Amino acid sequence: MTTQLPYITGWDIGGAHLKVARCDNKGIILDVIQISSPLWQGIEQLELAIQAAQKQLGNHDDIAAITMTGELVDIFANRQAGVNEILACLKNHISPDKIHVYAGDRNWLNITEAGNHWHQVASRNWQASANFVANFIENGVFIDIGSTTCDIITIKNNTVCTQGLDDHQRQLSRELLYTGAIRTPLIALTNMAPFNGQLISLAAEVFATTGDCWRLLDKLEITSIQDISSDGLPWLKTDCARRLARLLGTDAEEPLSQQWQQLAQWFAEQQIHQISKACLHVLSAHADLPTDTPIIGAGVGRFIAQLCAQRLDRPYLDFSTLITPSLATTADHAPAVAVALLAQQQFT
Repeated sequence: MTTQLPYITGWDIGGAHLKVARCDNKGIILDVIQISSPLWQGIEQLELAIQAAQKQLGNHDDIAAITMTGELVDIFANRQAGVNEILACLKNHISPDKIHVYAGDRNWLNITEAGNHWHQVASRNWQASANFVANFIENGVFIDIGSTTCDIITIKNNTVCTQGLDDHQRQLSRELLYTGAIRTPLIALTNMAPFNGQLISLAAEVFATTGDCWRLLDKLEITSIQDISSDGLPWLKTDCARRLARLLGTDAEEPLSQQWQQLAQWFAEQQIHQISKACLHVLSAHADLPTDTPIIGAGVGRFIAQLCAQRLDRPYLDFSTLITPSLATTADHAPAVAVALLAQQQFT
């Protein structure tokens, strides 16, 4: 009698969403889902999201591969407390003997070790994705643009090469940018915008976000957005135009007119330029990287990475092409997929 090897679930625990990917013991992706989990509202949001994922996937007996960024949210006194509270929450729903926490260069830790070595656990989901990509790509630049942040990671000779490992170091090196495709306030991109032939200063309020612009430009579908908009109203284009107008101190009386798309394009260009400049900054530390190496894009905002690849005259490769089966959702939630497949290689 043969015993079937267990399946693996990768859990990427963020501050706004829980991303979950499940694969079989041969590394075939079975499911990839995202569940809204506004962790800043309380740890019970994560509890509910875990329960919802388990109900949907039936993965209670899977090996659980864990990575996180949610320790940064402001309900926690500091990042160490965040890691430990998230681990404690996981123990309430997943048997501790099934939990393996991704710790970068330390590889995998059990739940007790993870608490003791929290520095190696906090915000290492980018490292799981980049190390997975490095198994397939000899030289390249991995760019993961999610709803909130952008990671820019260099790969040379099938090895991840970074100037820093924690968020503070990576923000210094611009390998981590706090700009994303949905949740970034537009006032963080620029304080001025052209409108009706004049340059107008913007209200210093979170009246509109990047999700409004990319919706108006048909780069995001409503079904791909689980975030709440800045005013709590839907992501219909009429709502997006109204939010943009509020930044200008006016109203969108004709919300579907071309002027709102043009304004959205202005903000989009600011974000593309910001990320392209950061890519050049990161690349300046790797002058030996061939100029024809690809940009590998991941995240719900990877269409921005593709636009940056065009700006930088580099080929573009989608993360999903490295996965079996090659599905868009695998690239949308790359860290969850990567941590599941890295665990499959290690434990089955």
